[in-house]
Amino acid sequence: MIPWCIWNESLRNAFFISSALRYAFTLNAAWCVNSFAHMWGTRPYDESIASAESLTAVISSGGEGFHNFHHTFPQDYNTSEFFSLLNVTSMFINAWAWFGLAYDLKTVSKESVLKRRMRSGHLQRLKHQN
Repeated sequence: MIPWCIWNESLRNAFFISSALRYAFTLNAAWCVNSFAHMWGTRPYDESIASAESLTAVISSGGEGFHNFHHTFPQDYNTSEFFSLLNVTSMFINAWAWFGLAYDLKTVSKESVLKRRMRSGHLQRLKHQN
């Protein structure tokens, strides 16, 4: 309604561009996470699983492309070991936690992440090469 009332767009343009196009883009970006993040990218935490860390998926979905971490450590709400401005989902959850509406947020310790990378991630390969 805002583009139609305030910016004098036609009702048709206001609906299709502001609503339908945005909705279709958002859905496709979300679905791309499972496509991109299972086909292309790095597997720093567990090389034996199909999910990967994909920058394309991170950018298009607002942070959900840290898929290898997410599948290796599903209990971590952050879906990444690093703070990233691209991880909009974690910032959203953190905002709700600040208001007291999200609580008991679980994370994985840096030591656990490093041990897992050494055991099954790409650091394992480096360890065996030396």
